[in-house]
Amino acid sequence: MESVSKIYFLDSPYPNGHKIEVFNWSGRIDEDGFIWFDFHLKTENYYANDDENSEEEEEEENETLSNWNSKIVWGNYHACTLSSNYWSEQRGIRINKTDEKLDFDTVVKNDLFSNDLPSEDHFDDDDLAFSIYLLGHDSCADHQIRFSKTDSNLYDITWTGKIALTYSGDDEFSHDFKAQIFNAEFEGFHYPKTWTVEKATEIFKAQLANFEEYEFVDLNPKSNKREYKLDKLKH
Repeated sequence: MESVSKIYFLDSPYPNGHKIEVFNWSGRIDEDGFIWFDFHLKTENYYANDDENSEEEEEEENETLSNWNSKIVWGNYHACTLSSNYWSEQRGIRINKTDEKLDFDTVVKNDLFSNDLPSEDHFDDDDLAFSIYLLGHDSCADHQIRFSKTDSNLYDITWTGKIALTYSGDDEFSHDFKAQIFNAEFEGFHYPKTWTVEKATEIFKAQLANFEEYEFVDLNPKSNKREYKLDKLKH
């Protein structure tokens, strides 16, 4: 039986977690030559597997529980989107160093850390690596992402982090999540749309180790407009 990818919000009313309906893992090089990993996930509806509650139970729950612990509150926001590139292209986790070429296989053998947990005296949402819609547009930080190779092109991913319910006015990163994604495939590196393929080739050659293990892939072969990404060759 195939494992189901899920995200768990610790100490929430849903100890069994929520199925991840969409998951994307891609790379990106920016105009300055910095290389980033982007991750995007979206869950099923929070209440997808709920049992029916009576109106009396719902009313009692609504009066006595905090937002985090109330299924009624969760139900008002329907589903979670956690992403570095859904709302903005300026987030993600940088994976390259300026003084050496990026080796993809070396990167995924080590844990990634966002290192963006705000200090007590400074909190700017624009400094965070990811955005999250959870119980409204909240905040998340202190991400750790671990890869485990399962096949030539597939990986299991464990992703943890902390959440602040900033939509309701709470700036404390007092809640935790853990996502377990199975058989994820890296979708390749995107590059600025202003670059030609020739320019992208030149820069990727300078920035990536084992460039011969990559190929340019047409993002939309049926379109008259050519747009490419750099993907790893499938072995």
